[in-house]
Amino acid sequence: MKINPKILLFTLTAIVVVWVSYSYLAPSVTLGDFSKFEPNSEISQTINVAIVTSRPIERSPDGKIISFYARDKNNVELKISPGQSLPEELLNAEVIELLGHLHGNVFAASRITKVK
Repeated sequence: MKINPKILLFTLTAIVVVWVSYSYLAPSVTLGDFSKFEPNSEISQTINVAIVTSRPIERSPDGKIISFYARDKNNVELKISPGQSLPEELLNAEVIELLGHLHGNVFAASRITKVK
C-alpha cells in the first residue's frame, strides 16, 4: 500500500499545529507577581492569582460580590475589585486570571477568568 506524500505532509503539519497550540498557547496555572505592576497605572495587564478564602468577601446589599482577596506567587495579598458581578462558582476556583491594573493597594479587574 502506497501512502500519498501530500496526505502524509498535511497530517504531520496538522499534528504539529495542534501540539504547538496546546503546549504554548494553553493558559498557564503558574501564579504571577503583583510587583510587576506599576501602581496607579492605567495599563491593563493579565496575572494569575489564587483566591484567599481565609479573608472576607465583601458583598453589596443585594448579595453581589464587591471585592475579595487574592495572592500571587510571593504570597502578597491584594484586594480585588471586579468591574462586573461575578458568579459564585468563580470563587471556588484554585487559580484565576485577572485582567486589570493597580490603584494603590487595590487591583481593579476588568475581566476575571477561571484557569483551574
